[in-house]
Amino acid sequence: MVKNILVFVPNSLHLNKTGYLEGVRNESDECAAYYITNDAPLKEKSNNVVGYLSNDVTRVKRDSRTLHIDNATSKITLINYSNPNVVRIVYDFKAFRDCDELNPEVQYGVHFKFLSCNVRKRRRVSDENGRKSLAFRLLLFFNVLLEGLVTVFNKTKPLWGYSATVTHFRDNLESYKWFIEQLLKEKRLTPKSGNLLFSKIFDLVLGVLLLRFFLEHEDFIVRFIENVRENIIHNFRDLLIYLMGSPIGLKLNYAFNKSLGTFFFYHISLWRVFLITMQPFLKEYFRFLVLPAVFGFSYQIAMLSDLISIATFHVYCIYVYAARLIYFQLKGLLSLWRLFIGRKYNPLRTRVDSYQYSQHQLFIGTLGFTVLLFLLPTTAMYYAVFVTFRLVILIVEEILTKIRYVLQCLPIYVFILFLASSSHMAGPICLKSKKSKDGIPTFEAHLQMLPLLKSIKTFAPEVANPAPSLSLGKIFTGVLL
Repeated sequence: MVKNILVFVPNSLHLNKTGYLEGVRNESDECAAYYITNDAPLKEKSNNVVGYLSNDVTRVKRDSRTLHIDNATSKITLINYSNPNVVRIVYDFKAFRDCDELNPEVQYGVHFKFLSCNVRKRRRVSDENGRKSLAFRLLLFFNVLLEGLVTVFNKTKPLWGYSATVTHFRDNLESYKWFIEQLLKEKRLTPKSGNLLFSKIFDLVLGVLLLRFFLEHEDFIVRFIENVRENIIHNFRDLLIYLMGSPIGLKLNYAFNKSLGTFFFYHISLWRVFLITMQPFLKEYFRFLVLPAVFGFSYQIAMLSDLISIATFHVYCIYVYAARLIYFQLKGLLSLWRLFIGRKYNPLRTRVDSYQYSQHQLFIGTLGFTVLLFLLPTTAMYYAVFVTFRLVILIVEEILTKIRYVLQCLPIYVFILFLASSSHMAGPICLKSKKSKDGIPTFEAHLQMLPLLKSIKTFAPEVANPAPSLSLGKIFTGVLL
């Protein structure tokens, strides 16, 4: 039976030398494949030898199926194969060695995937070269330290989960941990890890420049924060006074409207007293408050998000009060509506059953339904106004979160590699037929570069995950955090 043989030869194979060919052999019933994973012949035989490079085929032992390449004519000879059909694939060794990973969306076939995996694996082993250097031990130590810190932060999340600054700090620890793991695994800077590194450097430089601006204009920034605080509080006071009247001509329940307005008014006054009390501390410790900004512009954005949350905490409280109140009113109206149609909710079987009500129960239920129905417009007005404000605040905070995400995966390194036409940017494989002197069918395999937008998507850091979208289903019950 005629055997089909595929031989993958590096295009940079040192034909002027003599030695053993390092690689992998993969053999099946119908086909055998020889993958030469090193372009430099070895002087001594090892376990990963698939053939020999020389000008004398007789030097190769004939007790195994071994590959021989003539270093003068590049002729391929298969030992102990009878009449094989040989196909030679000359592949771009540097591109397959340096590529981060083949694009998973492109179908390469099992042979090229196997070749790429073994060439990159051989490169990592060669880079390590059996040595545990001081840098390697330091990276390993920092990786263990970061893993412990991330575990502590994950277990204490209920204590700091609402702080954007602490959350961002935890996310950065995970990013650094992932970066060190990539260095330990690949022994070099890959496009993904390079993207993260250059993004952090850019973030740090931008943050230091803005921190210098903050320190030079400290008094102006403190006054600006104070003015913004007073404007927000005064505007909400004016809004509550307007709502306590007859907004847009609505006929609301006067007593209930005045009670709600007074309660919310008192809540805003308490929050204003708290902010005024904290104002001297802001002036005195301003430098310490902005000190985390030295770690990068993304920390400044996280601090701004926390500042917005603190300054608008009264809006959140009023929204929760109104949302809970309208939720209980609607739930009561739904329960009383079942009274008119002779139905009742059965909590034991979690279903609605038929029920015969008495005249007294119908009378009291009708009064309760009427009261809740006529109070509903007043509650709905406060709920509609403050849920709108809450949504606006959440949209602003989510925009700030997206900016932090973009700063973590800026494609600076990928853009540099793209401009330099680097072989790290692995794309589709291009096969071209090539004439050979020895009559063996020969093909050249090259990796084309990915388009820029595809490269940005493919080599985005894996840890830079965007924040989840707004949970609009929780608005009604007042748990929109």
